[in-house]
Amino acid sequence: MEEHSAVLVTGLASAGPFSAKVWLVLIPVAPRDCGEDVLMRILQLNHQYPPFSRQGSELHCLQLSTSLAKTDDVAVFHISDVKNRRPHRLERSAPDGFPVFHCIDGGHYSRLADWSNPFLVEQFQRVLAEWRPEIVHFHNYLSLGDDLPTLARHQGARVVYTLHDYGLICPNHLLLRTDGQLCGKCQPDFFQDCCPENLRTAGGSRPWLRHLVPSLSRWRKFAAQQANPLVRGLLQAMLHVPGWIYGEPATSNIARKRDFFQTHTKRIIQDVDLFIGPSEFLRQKFISCGLPEEKIRFIRYGIRKMTPGNHKPSPNRKVRFGFIGAFHSQKGLELLVRAFEGLGDRAMLHVHGSAFGSPITESLWERVQQQAPPGIMFHGPYRNDQLEDILSTIDVVVVPSVWFENSPFTIQEAFGAGCPVITANVGGMAELVRHGVEGLQFQIGDAADLRRQLQVVIDHPELLQQFRKNLPSLPDLNGQADLVRREYRRLLESRMGANA
Repeated sequence: MEEHSAVLVTGLASAGPFSAKVWLVLIPVAPRDCGEDVLMRILQLNHQYPPFSRQGSELHCLQLSTSLAKTDDVAVFHISDVKNRRPHRLERSAPDGFPVFHCIDGGHYSRLADWSNPFLVEQFQRVLAEWRPEIVHFHNYLSLGDDLPTLARHQGARVVYTLHDYGLICPNHLLLRTDGQLCGKCQPDFFQDCCPENLRTAGGSRPWLRHLVPSLSRWRKFAAQQANPLVRGLLQAMLHVPGWIYGEPATSNIARKRDFFQTHTKRIIQDVDLFIGPSEFLRQKFISCGLPEEKIRFIRYGIRKMTPGNHKPSPNRKVRFGFIGAFHSQKGLELLVRAFEGLGDRAMLHVHGSAFGSPITESLWERVQQQAPPGIMFHGPYRNDQLEDILSTIDVVVVPSVWFENSPFTIQEAFGAGCPVITANVGGMAELVRHGVEGLQFQIGDAADLRRQLQVVIDHPELLQQFRKNLPSLPDLNGQADLVRREYRRLLESRMGANA
C-alpha cells in the first residue's frame, strides 16, 4: 500500500499580509528501509546560524549537522537577522557542503508573540515540500513560531527538539524572574503569572503597530544597562509613556498571555516525537513541568577534540582566571568583576568574548569595562578555532552564570583542554563540576562566596593539578552525532512497525 506524506501549502489571500489560506497536499512517499546503510533525510532548524551568529546553539547546530552529513542527507533552515531585511526572501547556500536555507523575514515573529508571520510559515512549508525530510530537528526556539513543529509533523516527518534552555516553560527562557530571583517551578501549571512582560499579545490599543517595534520589556532592559546614569534615567522616564498608552506589560492581558503560552507549549509537547536534554537537571525540570518522561532522552553535548596537555605555565606566577563566552547579563560577568576586586596583585582575570551585536549586551559591556578593577584584561571576540590556544593560557575557567545553566559548552570545552572550572552550585553547572573534584563551586549570585573560591585557588594553586587529574572524558562531536542518529532511526523504525 502506498504511503503518503501530508504537506501544508500556504497561499496568501488578497485581504492583506496577515491573511492566509492553507491547503493539505498528499505527496506519495515510497516506503524506506531504515537499516544502518540507508541515508536519512534530515532538516535541522535554529533561530540563528553561523556566520551570522556563533553562540552555543548555533555552533552546536552547525557541528551536529556537519557530523550527520558524513552519513546522511542534511539541510539547515534558519532565520538569522541581517542588516538588509528587505525584501523578505529565502536564500540558499551550501557553505559546508550541505544545503542551508536562510529565511529573512524581518524578525517580527517569535514564540513569545501571539500573532503569525505568513512569510516565515510559507517559506518553511516550501522547504518541507522541496527537501521532504524524514526527521525535522529543532534547536534554539527564540524567534521561531509555535506552528512550525505542527507543520513538520503534518508533512509526515518525525519531529525532534533539543532543549538548549527553558523557553518552552519559561517566557524568560532562563527560569529567572524579573526581580533576578531563580524560578523553581516544578508543576504542570508552569506559567504561574511569571515574567508576563516578556509575552506580547495583539490585544489592547493599536495592535497593528506592535509587530513592527521591539517589545517594551526589551527597551526597558536596554535602558537599565546604560552606563551613563543621566542617559539611563532619561530613557527609563521616557519609557513610562508607552506603558500608559498600551498598558504595562507586567499587568496587562495576563489571562490571554497565560492561555497563549500554555496552549502553544502543550501543542509543541504533543507534536514533538522526541526531546533531547543535554543535562539531567534540565531533563528532570521538564518532566516535573509535565513533559512525559518517555519523550525526553539525556544526551550530553559533544565537543571537538582538544589537547589536554597543552597548558602553558604563567610567566609571572600569577594565577590566571578566565571568562569565556557571551557578555549577556545572565552569564554573570558583572558578578565576577565585583568578586575579583582587590585580587589583581596576585592574579589576573582574562575576559574573552563578545556582545554578539545585542544593544542590551553592548550597554552592559560598556558599564562593566568602566567598573573593572586592576588585574582584568579584556581581549574581545575570538574565533572558535582559537579556543584551544586561549584555554592553554588559562589556569582555571570561571563560569559565574546567575541562571540554571543547562550544560554549558564553556565547562565542557575547558575540561577538554584540561582546565579546571569554578562555577555556581546549581543546575547543569553543578552537575558537571563537583566541589573539590573537577573544580570549585560557589553560592549562585553571591560575589563574596565567589571571591572566597578565587582566593582558595590563589592561596593553594597546587589544587589545580589535582583537579586536572579528575577531569572526565566527554563525548566528541562524532560520538554525540552517533547517539542522535540512533534516536532518529529508532523513531523511523517505530513508525514502520506501527504501519506494518
